[in-house]
Amino acid sequence: MGTNNQISNQNTCRLGKNSHNSFSGGKSTACSMPQTQGVSIPLGNLAEGRLISRPNRFLAVVDLAGQTIQAHVPDPGRLEELLFPENRVMVRNINAQLSSIKRKTQYDLVLAGFDDIWVCVDTRYPNRLFEQAATEGALGEFSEYTSVHREVALDQVSNRLDSRLGTPNWQNDTEGGNTARESEGQSGVKTGTSTGNDGPAKDDNLKSANTRKARNTPKSRFDFMLEGPGKRPLLVEVKSVTLCIDGTGLFPDAPTERGARHLRELKEISSMGLDTCVVFIAQREDITSVSANREMDPGFAQALDEAAQAGVKILAYRCCVSPYCIRLSPEPIPYQQFADGKR
Repeated sequence: MGTNNQISNQNTCRLGKNSHNSFSGGKSTACSMPQTQGVSIPLGNLAEGRLISRPNRFLAVVDLAGQTIQAHVPDPGRLEELLFPENRVMVRNINAQLSSIKRKTQYDLVLAGFDDIWVCVDTRYPNRLFEQAATEGALGEFSEYTSVHREVALDQVSNRLDSRLGTPNWQNDTEGGNTARESEGQSGVKTGTSTGNDGPAKDDNLKSANTRKARNTPKSRFDFMLEGPGKRPLLVEVKSVTLCIDGTGLFPDAPTERGARHLRELKEISSMGLDTCVVFIAQREDITSVSANREMDPGFAQALDEAAQAGVKILAYRCCVSPYCIRLSPEPIPYQQFADGKR
């Protein structure tokens, strides 16, 4: 592999007016977000090539400096505007990890070019970015939460609903990951008697939810649960957005019954008295708002409408992407129920 198209991040995240996307001609990918804002994750050592074909959802064939390689595509969506023959892509060699991971491919496809920007097509980054941002208190909408739990099943939450009046110890829970940040001089979170604005009525709702859980509890695992002093538990589902039409990010770009099921479950959970939220994270900087892709998946759009009406909060954020890192902006962008005002 030629060294000229290998990009080493050297533990830096080069976003801003001096960053370049390595397209022919060295066009600038100036990011509108100041480099000091948001949270970022380095992308590792990426190499630029051209897409030859995409035989199936999870496989791309790439010309990498004259060598034909196969790369895993983490995003199972259609990505028709990004993954087409001769388009520029960036891949990462995972050979160093192959000793512990069974893989058919030696590369991951990470970025795809669109005009003069890069789009991240790795759906694993939005969850990692959200977790880091929520843990560090970098997102204003979630700044009052001090503990972040990954991959949480609702029965894990409902089993502890009665403990809201006691002292649940999530720090010692081994079912799923957990991270905590320091807040006002204290590490982690202390969840004793509720001192927030919930009141007895809402606590009664939570108890009622606990008694109904055996029959009604959804079986899915949710991306995150957030907790904070005086706050009810918040269940969060994160969705990756890569499709952009005239500045509007559309989700999904392929039908997703699983995504619709998650929304129906969040709607049910909201009726039980828990706080719930859907977070769309656009992995490209040219998206200025997010909407449901009603034409592609009317079932998902309807489920999202019904979830919002039931009290599920919907938020959206966007990222700046370079060959070196992906950075999540802390400022939310609008979620529009109908793109371009269409109904």
